[in-house]
Amino acid sequence: MVPTSHPERIPIRIRTDQDDKLNWTYLDHEFYTYLKNMSCMTVMKLPYDRRCMMAQQVLDCQNIINLFNYFKMMYCAFHISDMITEIGVMVLFCLVVIAFLFLMTLTIDVFFAPTMKIVSMKLHMNEYLAGVTLLAFGNTCPDLIANLMPIRADAPIFTITVANSLAIILLSGGMVCFLKPFKMNGPSTVRDLLFLLLSLIMLRSIIFSEGNVTATESIVLMGIYFSYLIINILDLLLLRYTIRKLRREVNQLQTSPGNARVVAEKTRLLNELERDDELNINDTKQINREMTESVEKVFFFNTPKKRIRPPVVDHIANRTIFYNVGNPKNLFLLTEFFESLNPIDKEDWKLAGWCQRILLIVKSPLNFFLILFIPVVDFEKDKHGWSKLLNCTQIITNPFLMITLVHSSATSKYYAWYIVPNLDISKWTPCVTLPLATAVLIHSRTDVPPFYHIMFIILSFSSSIVVIWVCASEMEVLTSIVGIVFNLSGNFMAITFGSVSNAMADIIANSNLALQGYEKMAFAAIIGGPVFALVVTMAIPFAFNKKVRTAGAAFWLYGEHGENCYIFLMITIVATLWWCMIFNFNARRSAGIFMWLIFVIFIIYCTGVEMDIVHEFSRDQLFNPM
Repeated sequence: MVPTSHPERIPIRIRTDQDDKLNWTYLDHEFYTYLKNMSCMTVMKLPYDRRCMMAQQVLDCQNIINLFNYFKMMYCAFHISDMITEIGVMVLFCLVVIAFLFLMTLTIDVFFAPTMKIVSMKLHMNEYLAGVTLLAFGNTCPDLIANLMPIRADAPIFTITVANSLAIILLSGGMVCFLKPFKMNGPSTVRDLLFLLLSLIMLRSIIFSEGNVTATESIVLMGIYFSYLIINILDLLLLRYTIRKLRREVNQLQTSPGNARVVAEKTRLLNELERDDELNINDTKQINREMTESVEKVFFFNTPKKRIRPPVVDHIANRTIFYNVGNPKNLFLLTEFFESLNPIDKEDWKLAGWCQRILLIVKSPLNFFLILFIPVVDFEKDKHGWSKLLNCTQIITNPFLMITLVHSSATSKYYAWYIVPNLDISKWTPCVTLPLATAVLIHSRTDVPPFYHIMFIILSFSSSIVVIWVCASEMEVLTSIVGIVFNLSGNFMAITFGSVSNAMADIIANSNLALQGYEKMAFAAIIGGPVFALVVTMAIPFAFNKKVRTAGAAFWLYGEHGENCYIFLMITIVATLWWCMIFNFNARRSAGIFMWLIFVIFIIYCTGVEMDIVHEFSRDQLFNPM
């Protein structure tokens, strides 16, 4: 029961070290207000035996949590009492970050990327439109969710979003250019870079126009993205209209003599446009074999020769490869189930060296966990990844786990240092999923996927987004804690380690797609993702966050490093336009290294600002004397 005496004081509950129970105590109002406004970096300056109590009361420490309250874990559960133990725990946290990175890599490679290719093909998109829409949305959706979380309610989200966009373009874009030389779509690239420039300038203007952001201005931001989508869709429609027109003209000219030169020129143009319009399911297994068997050595700075497009997978034949109408419906049911749970691909194991095999073994527990709960839908695989018994169990377990995870994160109720699973909604899912799984088990066969197998993409895609979001959020929280322990500011951690950790999902997804022959899709997402981030992931939080309506909100929205990030992103956009035109829109390895160097310069400059060696680009804040 809450004590009612001492009306001039505020009762709070803290967990004491003596009995490890929550006990009531009193704080003066002024001291209570001081605690709520205190930075978590200040807690790190206190003696170790006082940090447990302070970590529970300082609001800043309560914001730097997700699935786990790491400060309570360190100082209340682990009872850290010296610097050596603290550094050891930080090393452990770094290993946890690597584990989350592996988990995110597997999720993108096994579940997210295949579903993106299938959905794009079913919607009759080309590589470029799929990149700027579906892949860009999938890559930046975790940022949108993060901006809606309480931890970002009064955070400098302009700085965070611009820094994340900067990391995506420079690191992920540089990686794609370094790994896979290709010919860009020049007009589309210029158009999207100019849209990115417009989005950046408009966002900054809205924030500083009146010192706050109104609901109308949020709608204006959203309007920019809708215009961007409409223009990209119209561009694809015009491309296909031009292809049909050229085909008619070539057919007419071929019937008339003396038009060989004109026919050759129009045929060349037609072939280029058809390459821009195609989107197939490539045989990535064949790519891996060729890369393993290849003896070609390329100097680090040289651009390798353009690889021949990999053969296209016959996904219709893959679906029915084992089908025989005379087979029993449950042929090899248990054998198929246990083979599907194998976390190490047999062919990957055969092609891998000893170092890669160690990595496969290290990642196998994480891969097993993902395969157990997330359905695989991949047109490259036999039967498109269908496993009757496993998929039927996933109909039940997948919604239950994902809804529990999302709902628990939304309610944010903790016991000690870990989040309490909230089953209020997920406990009812078996009422729907259990009869559905039973019907699928009775109706389907083991040797061919049912016609509704494509619907499992919904589970696979949504689960991938949730897992990527959880991994990115935990990596951001852990890197922030490491920075706080080593006395680095939150803004600096957000635009350096935080931006890199947030960009890892994009780097992994885009690099994998580029190596699989979808380099145009990857580079389109590298530009389209930041457009989505600067417009949609800012406009929606602006619409729902009432704090941005207050006077002076621009100051904390922009943050300490906001001007630095803004100027470096402007430099990046102009520099990317420059080298694209210099190289005639040919992605080259030297262009990738150039983009990495810009990011290195950005990190060096931000480090100099953090250490007070150089002054940031922004003006000093001036306050009128009272």
